[in-house]
Amino acid sequence: MLKNKRVLLIGAHPDDIEVMCGGTLNKYKDKTSQVRSIIFAPCLEDPFNEGIINEYQNSMSSVGVYESIHHDYPRDILENHIQDVRDHLHNLKESFDPEVVISPSINDLHQDHRAVASACKTIFRDSATVLNGEIMRSTVHFTPNLYVSLSYEEMVAKLRLLNFYKTQVGRADGPPPKLKVKPTSPRVYTGARSYFPPEIVEAIARYRGCQVSTLYAEAFEIWRMTDR
Repeated sequence: MLKNKRVLLIGAHPDDIEVMCGGTLNKYKDKTSQVRSIIFAPCLEDPFNEGIINEYQNSMSSVGVYESIHHDYPRDILENHIQDVRDHLHNLKESFDPEVVISPSINDLHQDHRAVASACKTIFRDSATVLNGEIMRSTVHFTPNLYVSLSYEEMVAKLRLLNFYKTQVGRADGPPPKLKVKPTSPRVYTGARSYFPPEIVEAIARYRGCQVSTLYAEAFEIWRMTDR
């Protein structure tokens, strides 16, 4: 799918890309032509997120992303800057000419995700394969028609990518994250985003995997598929 392709990864916020396609990136690591990424709203209004740009860049670097770009628009109101978003994507279309683009879904409930997806569809309407990824809490109206199967090792690698985000997981460096965690009681995730615990990420991948008879999978909506 991504083999020998120029790939552009588009997120509204840091960690969107890893959530959507972290396993796929690991599966195709070193098999693509070039990969670039761009995010628009780093969410630095929240002091909890101090350092998140470095986390995003380190995460992307670990999977061989050629260039990780970030902008500093305020979160939650990206639609107010939609022409800027389109201009940035148009510049990347001209300079990088991606063959595959991965972005959030136009049906995502988060307004920033929808704004980025809308801009993506406008700019790449006459070029590139465009895939829409799944973002846990807000991609509710999602009808995948492309599944990327993941091995156990690729699933663990996705969790390692998310573990770059210490601002979100709220824990220090430790051993590789474990899968198939079985909580002994209901848990409150203090100091971490509720959607970041590895068992949540694993559960979604197991669910998508069972739909295509594989251990784990990441799911996408194909907005356009080309053979260029």
